[in-house]
Amino acid sequence: MNVLFIGLGGIGQRHLRALNRVMPEARIFAVRNRGKKYEITDTMQVNNDINIESKYNIKVLNTINEATANNIDCAIVANPTSLHIETALELVGNNIPVLLEKPISNTDAKVDELITLSLQNNTPVMIGYMMRFHPCMIHLEEYIKKQKIGNIYNIAVDVNSYMPSWHKYEKYNSFYAGKKNLGGGVVLTEIHEIDLISHLFGMPKNLYAVGGKRSSLDLDVEDTVNILMEYEKEDNNFAVTINMSFVQHTPLRRFQVFGENGNILWDIYNNKIKLTDYVNDFIDEYEYSDFDRNNMFKDQILYFIESVKNKTKPITSIENVISSHRIAMDIKKILKDKRG
Repeated sequence: MNVLFIGLGGIGQRHLRALNRVMPEARIFAVRNRGKKYEITDTMQVNNDINIESKYNIKVLNTINEATANNIDCAIVANPTSLHIETALELVGNNIPVLLEKPISNTDAKVDELITLSLQNNTPVMIGYMMRFHPCMIHLEEYIKKQKIGNIYNIAVDVNSYMPSWHKYEKYNSFYAGKKNLGGGVVLTEIHEIDLISHLFGMPKNLYAVGGKRSSLDLDVEDTVNILMEYEKEDNNFAVTINMSFVQHTPLRRFQVFGENGNILWDIYNNKIKLTDYVNDFIDEYEYSDFDRNNMFKDQILYFIESVKNKTKPITSIENVISSHRIAMDIKKILKDKRG
């Protein structure tokens, strides 16, 4: 299989290693602009002693058009968010299936055009929501589908991290997450939980948000946002709150569901999920203490490769996950309108 990479920064190289784990015989091609050859490790450290182009025998090309002459079977797009749509349009226009790193884009421009082209060409665009493959998410989805805690009363989600420590090899305000023109900001950068909510419940009836740049860091994007969503599901009405910040030194990532018969707590950072049913005096608990975050990327890319081989539509194809993009864009618009 011939696989083309667009973007080989930290996340691109993580996808590269995942691909190498599941398909070491794959032939790797890359269109590169920055041309930095050092390896970026899983801990986001630079190893200048390793040339990734040599290590993975990567054939470097100048353009996507040039790549099409190499019988590319699929592509992995991990360039800055602001470049996602144009890149994916060119690839899908050449009938090349795409694994597009999240988020889909930082605007609505040409998103519908990409969906239409993907469907017309029968060429899938799968979005990189790798948290769908987390074992705790699988339990959470089962609990909710089977109404294990009865009607939902409310859901509280916390997403706190410290973005300046993410990329140890570059300044925090030089990579995409901290730059408006590259599609940064906490809403899009930390969109996984928004995707999980939209996957489980769809679009909210009402949406509210407050936030912006709260820290003293040199950023031109929102770093802290508080979101409230209202849902109406048959005879079950409930609210979802999402508190997002990537300027908190103490990490906290959790997903709590409160219902008429009990509650569910998914401690995302510690890979634990616990269902407490206080009506039936029952606890169902799973802890994945040896969980390796890279397994989500491995499972995701294996799923993508299998869908390409079998010509099946991925669960996270762009048309299936567009609601999370719409929600994120609505949040960004609310924040912009409040600023005037």
